[in-house]
Amino acid sequence: MSVPDPARSTLSLQKPRPVNRLFYRFMTGILRGVILNYFRLTPRGAEIVPRTGGALILANHICLFDPIWLYAMMRRPVYFAATEDLFRQRFLGRLIRWFGAFPKRKAASDVSALRNIFTIVKNGGLIGVFPEGVRTWDGQNTAVIPSIARLIQKLKVPVFLCRFAGGYLAYPRWAKWWRRVPVTGSFSKLYEPESIPEDSERILSDISEGIRTPDYGMEIDASRARQKGLAVNLSRVLYRCPSCGTLEGLKVIRPFSTNRVECSSCFSSWLIDVTCRLCPVDENGQPDGKWNPLPEYYEAIRKMPFHPIRTEARIGLLPDEKLLLISRPRFLFKQEKFPNLRVLAFGRAYLTDRRLIFRTRIGIPLSAPLSSIGALSVDPGDKLHFTIEGKLYRIPFRNESALKWFDAINVFRDSAHRKEH
Repeated sequence: MSVPDPARSTLSLQKPRPVNRLFYRFMTGILRGVILNYFRLTPRGAEIVPRTGGALILANHICLFDPIWLYAMMRRPVYFAATEDLFRQRFLGRLIRWFGAFPKRKAASDVSALRNIFTIVKNGGLIGVFPEGVRTWDGQNTAVIPSIARLIQKLKVPVFLCRFAGGYLAYPRWAKWWRRVPVTGSFSKLYEPESIPEDSERILSDISEGIRTPDYGMEIDASRARQKGLAVNLSRVLYRCPSCGTLEGLKVIRPFSTNRVECSSCFSSWLIDVTCRLCPVDENGQPDGKWNPLPEYYEAIRKMPFHPIRTEARIGLLPDEKLLLISRPRFLFKQEKFPNLRVLAFGRAYLTDRRLIFRTRIGIPLSAPLSSIGALSVDPGDKLHFTIEGKLYRIPFRNESALKWFDAINVFRDSAHRKEH
């Protein structure tokens, strides 16, 4: 009996597979109308994307359903580079592979994914890319990945844009439930092959302007403002009180009958509406001030300093090293080679101003200088992913804000880099 070659199996997982035309027509014939109606999705100008020939389509990444929406609005298959975490799930990984998706390591360069993109375009396929790389937490656009400009210059194919409006308000990244807000996908042409600029900064600027999310400028039907449960999971993005700065201080007040959060330390309260705007409330739960968009609150808490924790952590702090965060008990996963992600340990994560440490009852399996942390991202399910010396690690942060850890690591990692240089 022959034994499967693990290297060959891994390679086949990383390669894209051509979309079966019969399968594509059958599935889209069934699902296209369902998706457009359920999500109240309206395509505008989709006909400008040709039915054949290699091309690239760029879209703003505001919602978990963006790839599904783009696929439903197109009249031809769209090949996506999806986060490799999706391919670890046997059924889901097989399903999205049937639709033409192929894995890419999130927040890191991936040579095999780039090779797949060139192969698909050479064979006349349409590649879908989210140039921001990650979904937005607060509804504001993130920076376009610089390598996108080089990719466009090398591919030399028509480039199109799709700008989603309403997607963030319909399902914010931090939210628990879908909101019945209409979504529009507007298409436009960015470049013909011969008109692609040589200036990379010009390309990045054109993309940023073309996919700018307009959700905070939209007018929403007043009847939708009566929805309840809008504050559930708000603490995933507002991981500290905007008033007193208490970490994990915001708690939802009667989640199924109000849209209100309150700080457990200073008892300040806010209401949130379907447009993701917050307003302070008085002791009677009534609005008492100005409604401001969520990004203003998020930006304010990001500027708040992390204060050292005074505790006996038993992690061997270095002289003048300050302990900043301690997690609840978590699993630590490690990937030596895709797609094999295995449990490495169970314990607590510790963040100091110099290191990320994971401690168990019997030892410390991970103690890494912050400057050694490479790719850093938060995947669906509040899973913090990061790389150290080419190895991928994951810590799931359920019932605790993974964004808090992401922001804190970024702040002190940048500080560590500045000290080194």
